Amino acid sequence: MNFSKVMSLISENNINPEEVLRLVDKVRRLDMKNENNVRTIIRDVSRIAKKPISREKEDMLVKKILSEGINESLLNYI
Repeated sequence: MNFSKVMSLISENNINPEEVLRLVDKVRRLDMKNENNVRTIIRDVSRIAKKPISREKEDMLVKKILSEGINESLLNYI
């Protein structure tokens, strides 16, 4: 994943880096092939970024993550 793009998103959106690190740790421990876990992470990202997410967008992201995994293209949805 493009580290500079992630850092740019964090600073541009005034996101607490410590929360991001906690989220990364959480993702490492969860089975990301489980839909409920993926939804939990998506909601956590939405909360951390202070950007609400519609049910439709959440469904689309869940489908994308379950089929393609977590990759840099997801940054386009933030």
